[in-house]
Amino acid sequence: MSERIADALVLVFTYGVSLRHWQETGMLGREWALYKSLLPYYGRLILVTYGGADDEHILDSVVSGPDRGRVSLICNARGQTNAQYVTDLPALCHARVGPGTVIVKSNQMAGGGVAVKLVEFMRAAGRTAALIARGGYLWTRFVAHDEGPHSQAAHDSAARERFLCQAADMVVGTTPDMVEDLSWRYGLDPLHTAVIPNYVLVDEMPRGAAGRTPGLLLYAGQLVARKRVDVLVQALALITPEVREAIRFEIIGDGPERAALERLAASLKVPVVFRSRVPHHDLLARMRECELYIQASELEGHPKTVLEAMASGAAVVVADAPGLGDAVTHGVTGLRVTPDARSFAHAIEELLNDQEWRDMMGSAAAQATRSSLGLDTILPMEVAVHRRALEQARRRAAMGEGEARVA
Repeated sequence: MSERIADALVLVFTYGVSLRHWQETGMLGREWALYKSLLPYYGRLILVTYGGADDEHILDSVVSGPDRGRVSLICNARGQTNAQYVTDLPALCHARVGPGTVIVKSNQMAGGGVAVKLVEFMRAAGRTAALIARGGYLWTRFVAHDEGPHSQAAHDSAARERFLCQAADMVVGTTPDMVEDLSWRYGLDPLHTAVIPNYVLVDEMPRGAAGRTPGLLLYAGQLVARKRVDVLVQALALITPEVREAIRFEIIGDGPERAALERLAASLKVPVVFRSRVPHHDLLARMRECELYIQASELEGHPKTVLEAMASGAAVVVADAPGLGDAVTHGVTGLRVTPDARSFAHAIEELLNDQEWRDMMGSAAAQATRSSLGLDTILPMEVAVHRRALEQARRRAAMGEGEARVA
């Protein structure tokens, strides 16, 4: 029997995100795995989403039986504007949570200000409420990269990120660099921060090179400029014809760059197949089939798809870029290459011609990733952070808000 952390856990979704979005992007099964594992530590779990009434039906698809009575949903069933919905959320959440202690957690930094408002409302009502500010990536760095460091969007995200982190009882990031950056920027007490990496699901055994589909290359993710999928498509055109004839490159994902990428693949006459997003279990199955997983992003946080491909036993080739390079030990668990088409072409061709090398790196990647990032390994880290957050919230209440922040 798991020792209870608090009476209720409230998960606040990223601003604008719904269970429907999780389902359509293939994230639902993966994201729910953590909260299914956390449920024994709480009396109740409340999901706060921005979806409509159909989110209830989607929730029914992932949780049933006795657990369903302990999981509830707050969603925008009345079709309000997001602004009005957010205004009403604190009172709605307070009423739904019921008696006892509560932990509120943001799923990402973006929109985490809503989590702050929920906690403030409940504390004002005399409840013991703790706040965990969690981010899978450094939100402000991504906004600055995409919109420019001098943009209004960058300034706004920095102000909101600061507000969330300084209000939180615990601040959680997926990499040491991310947590160190947040701590330095916002003057956070290291005792109130933690690194919890993204987890991988290890229900299926990894697969060796001999059991994979010959010539199958895979990329999965957003089709946006930052991902540099065009570099991967261009790389295929530089591979020798006899090797290229045996290749099938599957791109699984959607985004604003898809049409341009389709035109590029057609103009270069390279073997690319585009597929829309698939459920998470289907993506993991495809990762167990591919000979190589390739990714050329300019910037990543703690790249889930690369880690999942590694956990499946696939050999991976990634750009030596922030976030990606840190996930791969070059020559041991994968290859890091300069982010240009020629470097990717060379690495792909060399690996396709060397099954033993692929097998060695895929095996090492699976062993390292599954042992350090399996959900059974990550769950105790998550539980420990929840307990620390509640302890800090109690200390804050006993000492008074101002003194607790200095402590």
